[in-house]
Amino acid sequence: MTNAIATSSTRRIFFLGVNTGYVTKGVPDDRYVDFYQRRASPQIYCAIVGNVVVPGGHGSNASTPTLTDRSIWAKIASAIAEGGTIPGIQLATAWEGYVGTRKFIGAEPHHVIAAARHLINELDLAGTAMALSAFDEAARMAVDHGFRHVQLHGAHGYLLSLMIDSRINPNAEKVLDRLSSLAERLASDGIESSIRISLRTGDVGFDAEGAYAFQNRIASLPFDYVDLSSGFYNIDKRLIYPSRPKILSSRLQESRAIALRFPHKAFIFSGRAMLNDEGRFPANLHIGLCRDLIANPHFLSNPHNGCQNRNKCHYFSRGEDHLTCALWGESNT
Repeated sequence: MTNAIATSSTRRIFFLGVNTGYVTKGVPDDRYVDFYQRRASPQIYCAIVGNVVVPGGHGSNASTPTLTDRSIWAKIASAIAEGGTIPGIQLATAWEGYVGTRKFIGAEPHHVIAAARHLINELDLAGTAMALSAFDEAARMAVDHGFRHVQLHGAHGYLLSLMIDSRINPNAEKVLDRLSSLAERLASDGIESSIRISLRTGDVGFDAEGAYAFQNRIASLPFDYVDLSSGFYNIDKRLIYPSRPKILSSRLQESRAIALRFPHKAFIFSGRAMLNDEGRFPANLHIGLCRDLIANPHFLSNPHNGCQNRNKCHYFSRGEDHLTCALWGESNT
């Protein structure tokens, strides 16, 4: 049972990015709008619409939406804002031929990392520049649609997460310079920004070398927030969707440690934040919710009825094409 969340006057609550699968031919439909409209409220600072593919990019599965100039995107942003929540959007891309594992434990970790390095090498500087331009274009489109928070998805083994890590990409600094420029342009237009990263990949050997330096470099970027996730999708999804006590505890400890190292930087913590953890949160570590709000749109008013780890929400792993919840039923989403 999830406990109530107590927040200080300055601590903010985010509804974190989730790929609902509520799309028709790659375009968000009325289910998508309704899902976010039901969950928007003045209690939630920002709702970040999840895993939206940049123009020309590649989705992580067939149910992932791509950002376009269609009016549905403005409708989504407006529905969130009308509920009293800042509308945010998470921009992402995989790559041509990307296949996500349906298992929670994927391939041999060192094979995934080796393939990532090969992919980045094949992408070369021209391909990297093209991918970054797509993020620039997507950010502009998102702002035009009415989104007031733009998050770059640099986690979970998707393309941007490979591009920003010098352990995988020898030209990571060039990428980080471009992303810094994007964050600064958004700030000059009065738009918040954030970047999501994985604290670990799930490859023990890889994570033991340079993770601290990688986190420190990301924290130095001019994004308003760093969203602290974990795991690479094709290595260990348990790190992305933590439910076991040991993994949850580790996520909190790692997130708390990086927030303490950078007391003047704002971070977002995800990992089933609960009341008994609140006192351990530094003031700059804000709360990110996901599965509790999926299970119960009114979770913040009724915090004893949240996610119960029945795992129906993991639709791709189960061979389904959109989100459902065993606790509340699809009709209540």
